[in-house]
Amino acid sequence: KYPSWYDLFAAFDKFRSKNKKTVLILDEFQYLCQMQPAFASFIQKWWDEHWKNNNIFLILCGSITSMMYKETLAESSPLYGRASTQLLISPLRFKYLKKFLPKLTHNKLVEFYSLTGGIPRYIELACGHKDFKSALKNLVLNRNGILYNEAKYILHDEIYTPNTCWSILNALGSGTTKISELGTKLNLPANQLTQYINLLKDLFLVYREVPVLEKNPAKSKKGIYKVADPFLRLWFGCIYPYESFLEFEQSDLVIKKINPQLLKHISFCYEDICRNLVKENMLEFNCVKVGKQWAKNYEIDIAGVNEKNELTIVGECKWSNKKIGLSLLDDLKNKCTNNDLPISHNCKFIFFSESGFTNNLLKKAKSDKSIILNF
Repeated sequence: KYPSWYDLFAAFDKFRSKNKKTVLILDEFQYLCQMQPAFASFIQKWWDEHWKNNNIFLILCGSITSMMYKETLAESSPLYGRASTQLLISPLRFKYLKKFLPKLTHNKLVEFYSLTGGIPRYIELACGHKDFKSALKNLVLNRNGILYNEAKYILHDEIYTPNTCWSILNALGSGTTKISELGTKLNLPANQLTQYINLLKDLFLVYREVPVLEKNPAKSKKGIYKVADPFLRLWFGCIYPYESFLEFEQSDLVIKKINPQLLKHISFCYEDICRNLVKENMLEFNCVKVGKQWAKNYEIDIAGVNEKNELTIVGECKWSNKKIGLSLLDDLKNKCTNNDLPISHNCKFIFFSESGFTNNLLKKAKSDKSIILNF
């Protein structure tokens, strides 16, 4: 019997090896703190008095970001300042999805990524389904599906005011991107809206994007907000408006209704995948920053700049059943010249296409080293 946590820690110390480093891992740490609000204080006291200068490596893991920050990293936490490192485990990158679903083609993998977003648990669940539509129907559009209430669970776990944040995510998912538009749509004053937006940003559920050529992104008035997680983007952008149909088990009807939005969602994810691929190879393209570039009259899917804020790579991503041809190359070059965009002398033009490229563009790319196809 262990009358207190200190008795349990003492028993652990008694039996652990004194001659080699011992690793102690407390998983789902936030639930221990929920059950015993003083638990972080118990850990702090025992760490300072027994473990700090001892041969022990303590790892605290948790799946609810906000609570882990509050209990371990915040200034109000008893453990504040004691961590030697912090690791935020991000979703898997697209290039690793093939290891989980080795039989799928590249295009099918993109579809699955637009559902799972690189979350290992979602990928594990999706592996049991033959294609994207089957996984979507059984996991998300089925009232008994494991992911049917996932969006609600995420918000209720992470946020103390889930209803307001739900409304913001719903507005962002349906195409509202600017703070002024969000405030009008939700009838929220700017200071309250900013508070909730910052909370969602801190939880990596929302991100702010500005044109890559902006010299002072933090102060740019061109910033727009988007839902960061592909699964939440799928839910709020496609599924949520038809939730009442799902309550009556009309998933086939919902799939038919949301098909245009689904294609748009997958296309959006495909752009993200392509941009991230370029980001992973920034040095090769002489980039210090990669993103999108846009103004009122044009948009460029991929844009990378060097230290002089010159474009060193520009590109387009097309998720469609048509092959990319020379006309898209001409359009891209015209966007750059007609809008006086600063282009470096060795700028590359990169294209990604679901359906491939025309023979004319393939031939042009062979003779022109500034053109890159499906890098």
